[in-house]
Amino acid sequence: MIKNLKLILLLILVILYLSNDLVNCKTTPTLDESIEKTTKSEEIVTETKPTTTVTESSPITKAPTITKKPMTTVKPLLMEDSDDVSTTSASKKPGDPKFDPKSLFLCGTDIEEDLSEGSNFIAAKSTAKDDPYQCYLSPKNVKFGKAMTLKLENKLCGGSGGSIVDDSSSGGDSSSGSGDSGSGSGRGVESGDVGKSVDDILVSGKSVISSIASPINCLDHKISCAEVEHSDKMTYGVYSVVMAAAPASNTVTKIYASTGGKGQYSDIYFKVEGNTTVLKYGYTSYGKVTEFKNTISGSSFSIANNYTFYYSQDTLIWYFNTRQQGEINTKYAGPKSPPPPLRFRISLTNNENKQIKDASLPTVASVKTFTYTSVKCPSDSESEEENNWGPQKASYKYFSSNCTTYRPYWIFNDTLNEELGWTTELSNGTLRIQNTYFQRIGDNIAFGFNEYAKNLRFSNRIAFPIKRHKYLMFWMNGGYKGSQSLAIYLTYKKSKIGSVNLGDFIIGGIQKEHWYKVIIPMKSFQITPPTITLMDGFMIQPTYDGYMDMAYFDDVMFSNGSICMEPLGQMDVFKNGKLENGDPTQSVANVNFDSVAMKYKGKATIEYQIENVNRLQLNFMNGSIGIDEYDGMIFNMFYYPDNAYIYQGQEDLEASQHTYQRPLDCKICLLNEAGTGEFPCLSLSEYVGGIFPSNKWIQLSIPWNDLAVDFYGAHVGGVIIKTDLGGIHQGTLYISQISAAKYKPPHVDDDSSNSFKLLPTTTNLISILLISFYFLFIF
Repeated sequence: MIKNLKLILLLILVILYLSNDLVNCKTTPTLDESIEKTTKSEEIVTETKPTTTVTESSPITKAPTITKKPMTTVKPLLMEDSDDVSTTSASKKPGDPKFDPKSLFLCGTDIEEDLSEGSNFIAAKSTAKDDPYQCYLSPKNVKFGKAMTLKLENKLCGGSGGSIVDDSSSGGDSSSGSGDSGSGSGRGVESGDVGKSVDDILVSGKSVISSIASPINCLDHKISCAEVEHSDKMTYGVYSVVMAAAPASNTVTKIYASTGGKGQYSDIYFKVEGNTTVLKYGYTSYGKVTEFKNTISGSSFSIANNYTFYYSQDTLIWYFNTRQQGEINTKYAGPKSPPPPLRFRISLTNNENKQIKDASLPTVASVKTFTYTSVKCPSDSESEEENNWGPQKASYKYFSSNCTTYRPYWIFNDTLNEELGWTTELSNGTLRIQNTYFQRIGDNIAFGFNEYAKNLRFSNRIAFPIKRHKYLMFWMNGGYKGSQSLAIYLTYKKSKIGSVNLGDFIIGGIQKEHWYKVIIPMKSFQITPPTITLMDGFMIQPTYDGYMDMAYFDDVMFSNGSICMEPLGQMDVFKNGKLENGDPTQSVANVNFDSVAMKYKGKATIEYQIENVNRLQLNFMNGSIGIDEYDGMIFNMFYYPDNAYIYQGQEDLEASQHTYQRPLDCKICLLNEAGTGEFPCLSLSEYVGGIFPSNKWIQLSIPWNDLAVDFYGAHVGGVIIKTDLGGIHQGTLYISQISAAKYKPPHVDDDSSNSFKLLPTTTNLISILLISFYFLFIF
């Protein structure tokens, strides 16, 4: 008997020992034991100038870290000047896949330019053999400093019969609408260098050109102009410039990336004509030009604006100040996308068909920043869904990927979480916590972004691992002005260590007086240098120097994903094809609660025709529910758009030629306890990053704080789905589920101040007692 008891006790002891190991196993990244502390007096001293990026369907203005010291870049893995690529028989094995030269252009190295004296941009110079414009390209017209300036003037070329000596130390090849080789046509070099490629005349990123006599009278041109080219070749990805175009009438400021020559010329471009409101953009494919025009109201091209285009094998998208201007799928419509590699250039020239008045010269274009962000390389660890190159994948992945039992880590929710060490004391600008303007729930943070130096900074006294959380999230409102162009930087001590552009995560830009839920995957931040693993906060800052007015922020947090809801114990309003605790009698007009037009798992759904004359309303039949009874609501929806709405103004184009898509204008509003009044509504598109996905089932688990009822004593009496947009039918919304639900119990770990640490300690204590008991039986 004693022997059996000893065996049982020994077995229990082993089980407890193993369970103790499992409890202490860390399933998520935890705080480093060697945490480094930072003081409140520390300030960001690394000067980071704004730069920009975009995703496939979202405008962006990424602002990576750039120091005052000129940044050196590593050339991407691209083909050199020779177009001949071969493999030796010795290196090729039987059965190996056929070598594809295009594979060399799939990805490259990101480039950031601060446009200082050490910039990798090279000034071009006209020569007798390469004279592409009706003006003389002079390196003297390009200056580097806090910004890069390109000048157009007539003084240099005003003489007759005299010679002009250009003693600039910059030169290089370039290209124009007439076309030239992507590997260089030999423009702007010494007499002995004419005809050579740019790589032949570049030394350490600069031209070896010295003082040479130019042809008489600027090659017979009356005006001198300017063009610069980046010394690196680039491939698919995002090209972004912050620039103030020349203001003089009949001037042309052009931003473009080009390749090819002799009938093979291809490029992607923006063109801005001085003193106009028309933005031209497009591309050239093997000499065939496809151009679009948009009138930009309320903006001036002569101040710093953001110009960004996204370039892939099949898609081209153009953005101006974070707002999409056009998109074309070159796989199905129009000429093909230009082939890589490309040279990036900026030029300031005259309009060949119109004369410039002498009184308006000289005129200058000022380039603040340039950024190139390559597509992800095939060897990168992130999957295609995670790399933020698809339409809205950041927000969609948050809602559609596996849920989590981890709770959000709050930084600001009505008040700053000072108890866990968070402060905004290091911010630079006007900050106030208020509820007078653009209130969501309780108080929010109002901050004035009135110049580039202004920044809203959230910092913590203790550093923590960058990978501790999956997402940085907050709500933002553009206030009375909107259209803010902002970058978000991770910080560590006195440096900015990584950045993204807010425009990447709000498709269509920040509209005024609208609240947006911003969801930023932490993987999106490019950490520089990559050896840094800790951060102590983040800051929000303009991408260029301009007046952006007040913006508003609420519910700032880190998160590991959408919180899992308990499948049991839900209060179903509509589910499995039938109404449960939902009274439809207050619904208006065209709403069908037994539709078979779009079934879900063989069951009928609710069919709501999205027009402002229709309203879907379901009052809770068993009375209101308190927010302490449940944690949020589940909606499962399918949006079938009306093409006449989403492609309004483009009806005459084929589907593959549509350049923009109007977002769904539809809201979820909860009713008060009596079921007669509405709480502030939640816009579906603005909740998921700007555009609500169409033609697929989307399940949203929405917590009370996102539905504007997260306050003490709140009761919900029903739900409304409606639109305020009149005069047009947006499509159909099918709904298979509306339920109230509780969260699953929170995850418990042992590595933070909020962790439940009793279990391991208790287990150890029991183990010691059992060991003592066991040996008592032995002896």
